[in-house]
Amino acid sequence: MPAFAPLFVPGTEQASVRWLSVVYPTSRDIVDAVLPAPLTGTPMPEVIIWIAEFRGARFTNGDGNVETRPAYMQGGVNLRCRHDGTEGAYAVETFVEGLNHGILGREMFGLPKKQVRHVELHQLSGNATFGFTDARGHPLLAGFARASTTAVDRIAPDWFGTQYTAKLIPRADGPGYDISRLVRIPFGFDVNGPLQAGTATFEWSPSPSDPLHLFKPLGEASAVWGEAQMTVDYGTYVADLNPHDIAALGTPQW
Repeated sequence: MPAFAPLFVPGTEQASVRWLSVVYPTSRDIVDAVLPAPLTGTPMPEVIIWIAEFRGARFTNGDGNVETRPAYMQGGVNLRCRHDGTEGAYAVETFVEGLNHGILGREMFGLPKKQVRHVELHQLSGNATFGFTDARGHPLLAGFARASTTAVDRIAPDWFGTQYTAKLIPRADGPGYDISRLVRIPFGFDVNGPLQAGTATFEWSPSPSDPLHLFKPLGEASAVWGEAQMTVDYGTYVADLNPHDIAALGTPQW
């Protein structure tokens, strides 16, 4: 037996997704407080809530080995940001319904994945409802997207295609990290069929462990939903991080 715990090796991901993006303006103060240096805010502070059903997810490593997953629901919250002149999306929190589906993304890239009881996206009569329920059964988010006649050709904003996340690996001998680095991950979408677009209304429920209600909307929220092929390529280390600059929102509830 090996004298180490094997981790997942880096690779790429492809999946068919039934996807919803909700984008809205928020406070510059909260964005600046959460983004770790060297990430900075943008002239238009924005949040994206995304929710999707991942179908036929395939993870391929450099040797061509493929690992597949059954369909699962996933969603998350990202902040619009900038690094070295490039706009991107900083991953604040990513929710995965059920067990184990989020392990690869967390270990390979450092994406902040957390298991929850429900990630919901329901489409009815051209509209959509969406939400998150945490592992303790506490509703975190409930929303409704109303379709309009607005034509769109993107399922997510351009800046969402460049993901930034903090990859942190704790030390074995006490406080601190062996790895504390900023990772850039390219996301791509090829739309399958027509998209629906409109406005969204939603409510964040206060939560001591997931205080996402801090990202309150300061204007209208736009929504886009439909189906696409999603690809995630290899990550790239782009900067060292100071762990003291990484905001920890909330208190765990065990």
